[in-house]
Order: sequence, then C-alpha cells, then structure tokens
Amino acid sequence: ETININCTLLLALINDILDLSRIESGTMDFQFSSYNLTFIMQEVYDSQRLSMPQGVELCTDFPEGADKYITTDAVRLKQVLNNLINNAKKFTVQGSITLGYRVNQSKEEISIYVSDTGCGIPQEKHEEVFNRFSKLDTFMPGNGLGLYLCRLITKRLAGEIKIDPAYKEGIRMIVTLPIK
Repeated sequence: ETININCTLLLALINDILDLSRIESGTMDFQFSSYNLTFIMQEVYDSQRLSMPQGVELCTDFPEGADKYITTDAVRLKQVLNNLINNAKKFTVQGSITLGYRVNQSKEEISIYVSDTGCGIPQEKHEEVFNRFSKLDTFMPGNGLGLYLCRLITKRLAGEIKIDPAYKEGIRMIVTLPIK
C-alpha cells in the first residue's frame, strides 16, 4: 500500500512537471469548443465523490435551470477543477467540499468555485500559494506545482484564479472565465 501511494505521488509529480514544461514552452494543446458547464462539472463531481476522505462530503451548487454553455477546453478545465478538489481533500478533515458556479451576465463571465471547510490559508499567503513550488505545509503530500499550473492553465483559458478573501469557513478558490 505504501509503495502504491508513493508511486501515485511520483506519477503526479512527473505529470505536473511535464505539464509545466508544455505550458511554458507553448506546446500544451488547447482545444476550445462550446460545452455545457453543468455537464463538465457533473463529470468532475462523479469522478471525485467516491474518493472523499471519511467525514467529508462533496456537494454541488449549480444555479437553477443550469444549462450554461461556455467556450473553453473541457479537458484543461477539468484538470484545474480536479486539482482544486484534490487540494481541498488534503486540508479538509471534516465537513464538506463544494463545487459550484455563478453566472454574471452583465460581465459575460462565469465564476466557478471550490470551497471547503478545511483549515484555510492566511490572507497574507493568498498570492504566495500560486507561486511555483510553494507549499505552506511541508508535511502534506504534493510538490507545490498544482496551484501554479492551475493559474497558468486558467490564463490560457482567458480567465483568472484567486482566493475569495471574504470566505472564512475554510477556503474558496474562484476560477473566473469568459462565457464566450
């Protein structure tokens, strides 16, 4: 079991380094098309819900009549959302992780979020966590590349990623993307 866990961590590190190399060299492939956002997010939810730690519930929060289409790369968006949920799982020992989104029609953008009831991140560290190899807790698994990759991918999707400073029950990561 220990060997399996360490192999999984090593594979994740290798994949992160390869993705980082592809993004920085401009060779990462992005395939933009129109997608149903609720469908993408439901796929992420379905793939993640069975791997939640004991005592942690994965929830969804989609708007009523949520059939919103956006132009994006579904594979890369799922990569970002899975990474955010995986981070939330590391730091949430009890409570919930919520995957949701809100539409801002006036700005023609969508704010996708992953929030948790975990330990949170101090306000003064909100920008630092998006730096390459940044880890606030050196005893937790990971290599400090996940949020850095999320930021690079989100920029390529013409969006931005940030931490909601007003959220106090844990952490809320917000990915804002244009609708078109």
